[in-house]
Amino acid sequence: MSIYQELYNVKYVLKTLDVDFAVHIAHQRNDNKADLEKMISDIGFSDFISAQGLQKFTAGGYEIEFVAHRQGGRERNIVVVKEWNITAQPLPFINILIEFSELAEMDDFFIRFPIPEAFFLHKLIIAQKRRNDAKQAKDLDQCTILKDIINHDQLGRVIKSQKMSKDTRRCIHISSEAIEYPLHEYDI
Repeated sequence: MSIYQELYNVKYVLKTLDVDFAVHIAHQRNDNKADLEKMISDIGFSDFISAQGLQKFTAGGYEIEFVAHRQGGRERNIVVVKEWNITAQPLPFINILIEFSELAEMDDFFIRFPIPEAFFLHKLIIAQKRRNDAKQAKDLDQCTILKDIINHDQLGRVIKSQKMSKDTRRCIHISSEAIEYPLHEYDI
């Protein structure tokens, strides 16, 4: 949300100090190896293993973790990314965020981030799958903030690119109704 505030001038009050990096797990290639654990530790972060076995990093109140796309089910096996010396938490629908992203330069850094339409769709889906009411409310609040900057044609392209189950479509409709966002123009 901080990126959307900076680039799209959206107003969002809540702040989070956790930074999630989505990793696309593909074929291991020798030329793409990097010791991210060492790099992150070298800038002052300490690594620790969560109760679920996921490697995380913390410093100055910030917490860094890596996430990867997970297909189906709720199985929570940790993904070991050997070529980067990290572990990632597999989560559903991360592919939407990875497949529809942009690159921006902010404070002399380049950062890849999901386009607002991809993030919006992701949150519409995830909100209804949350077991925690506070996290669900936060997801829907973020959608409410973003709905004013959504490019409807781009959202349509993101939606059409996804193969969605009936349950996922139901989640999107429930979330859309909750934030009063019209989905009638999309074939969901």
